Amino acid sequence: MPRKSTSQAFSVFETEDTAQTEEKETAYLLVNEESPEYLKKVDLIDAIRQAPNKAARREAIADAAKALGKSTRTIKRMIEKVEQVGVATLAVGRKDKGQYRISKQWHDFIVNLHKWGNREGSRINHNQIFGYLKALASQEEKLRQQKYNEKFKEYSQVREDLIIGNYPSHVTVYKVINSYLEEKHSTVRHPGSPIEGQIIQTTEGILEITHSNQIWQIDHTKLDILLIDGEDKQVIGRPYITLVMDSYSGCVTGFHLGFEAAGSHEVGLALRHAILPKHYETEYELQETWEICGIPEYVVTDRAKEFKSEHLKQISLQLDFIRRLRAFPQAGGLIESIFDKINKEILSLYGGYTGSSIEERPPEAERTACLTLDELEKRLVRYFVDHYNRHDYPRVKNQKRIERWKSNFLLEEPELIDERELDICLMKIAIRNVEKYGSVNFLGWVYQGDCLLNYGGKQVSLRYDKRNITTVLAYTRHINGEPGEFLGIVQARDCERERMSLAELNYIKKKLRDEGKEIDNSSILNERLSIFEDVEQTRKERRRQRQKKAQQKHEVKTNKSKVVELFPENEIPEEVTTSEENLITTSFDADSPNIVNSIDKQFTQNKPDANEISKARRRPRVDVKDWNQFMRDNW
Repeated sequence: MPRKSTSQAFSVFETEDTAQTEEKETAYLLVNEESPEYLKKVDLIDAIRQAPNKAARREAIADAAKALGKSTRTIKRMIEKVEQVGVATLAVGRKDKGQYRISKQWHDFIVNLHKWGNREGSRINHNQIFGYLKALASQEEKLRQQKYNEKFKEYSQVREDLIIGNYPSHVTVYKVINSYLEEKHSTVRHPGSPIEGQIIQTTEGILEITHSNQIWQIDHTKLDILLIDGEDKQVIGRPYITLVMDSYSGCVTGFHLGFEAAGSHEVGLALRHAILPKHYETEYELQETWEICGIPEYVVTDRAKEFKSEHLKQISLQLDFIRRLRAFPQAGGLIESIFDKINKEILSLYGGYTGSSIEERPPEAERTACLTLDELEKRLVRYFVDHYNRHDYPRVKNQKRIERWKSNFLLEEPELIDERELDICLMKIAIRNVEKYGSVNFLGWVYQGDCLLNYGGKQVSLRYDKRNITTVLAYTRHINGEPGEFLGIVQARDCERERMSLAELNYIKKKLRDEGKEIDNSSILNERLSIFEDVEQTRKERRRQRQKKAQQKHEVKTNKSKVVELFPENEIPEEVTTSEENLITTSFDADSPNIVNSIDKQFTQNKPDANEISKARRRPRVDVKDWNQFMRDNW
């Protein structure tokens, strides 16, 4: 069967959205270009609307239908649209003008054929897809067979069209596939924010960036480098950095570096560093000074839980700035870009660089690690001060970032704040008892200071910076909800280093514990084991003694004998008590026949039971050394 043309095969087809949008127009339309055809429609419809009576209106409608080549019913519909939506509807043409007229099923079927042909290394082209459609159409009624059910599971209309020989032309197939590829690979370039009037979208609205220290952004990440311990050169791990940046100038205002996962206290320490004036010793080898300081008006962050913490709320109330959350992740592009610069422009040059991909981590990363936390901090400070903040501002020619930041402070210096007001940014409160000589125990160290001499036996609260725990700040203990007062700075008594971070201290403690496990402590362990065994043996011996005493007490109670008078008619000079059982089992002299006869007579008179005899034999004998004397005494 010859193939019908695409226009004939799909002339009556309309997409699913077309039928719905025919009667649903978009409100508030305006005409940008007034074409002659549009102006002609305006004149004709205006004549109809301005008709003085019904007869004139009918004549005007008939004239408009004749001039436009449409029916009077269509003219009436045009009038209704103008009344409901506006005059701009007269300029709306065909919805599908410039598009290929093809059903959604056919569109999806062709696209899926293209996807299938480009899987698992295959590369199908547009002409092959069109040839496959022709091959399917040649099967006609055979397409109803069961083996084609899976292929046309969701394309029943496509199957029916192929059976009767209707399928799109090669031009339509090309257009469908090219349109799909263009949409798939299309990218929209961001033109960049204007020099002035830059904005940040937050969940509470849009903030316009107008001056320095207006909006600071804070974020943190894990750097792509392994650090080592300064003493034994063993790898500790990858550090975290919390960064604070000024949105107006793009300058880095402060940061915090450490091994702990970034939290609310790390954010507080980074803010404290950004707000205070910064002074560095000659060992940092800085060519310029880090002049940025002050208090922001807004602090914009992402929606992580540490930025919603109670600690950050207290800091914002103390320092009087407003917290805002980004509306979209893209709003943090400024601070995200510098993280990438740090990794690629600094860390990638040093041993221990891991890269951003765990799967592609260099195998020599751990072997070549060479930087400590303090060394990395020095390099970052120098990069921020001498390079990044001194670099050209990308939106303004011949202006450095630091110059743009200082442009707002030519007449007025940035607001400075007392360092004590920023103690709220420090780490968690630790409550300790003050001992003799104004000393306290904290983190396994003894801290001592003259400010605590008058507080012996009382409790104080300590605040500290995790980057340097050789000194801590002492405050009075909160009583009945009253705030504590600053007492002074307390130094670690036995620490030989001027600086040591909490992460380094914890690593040293862990290393010492591990080394202690490796030492041969067999004698110590055996001594402990022998003590436990001795205690257990003593307990067992005490239990045996208690059981023995209880058994003896029980035997004395059950072995009480009855008094038996052998010869009650005779006078007994001395009362002797014995039991029948003991008398029976007592040994005697076999050469005394009289005694034997007397005992036999007694047995004849008082013959015991066999069971009693057996019980008597199991009992101990009476302690009698001379039986003859015993009988004479009792005769």
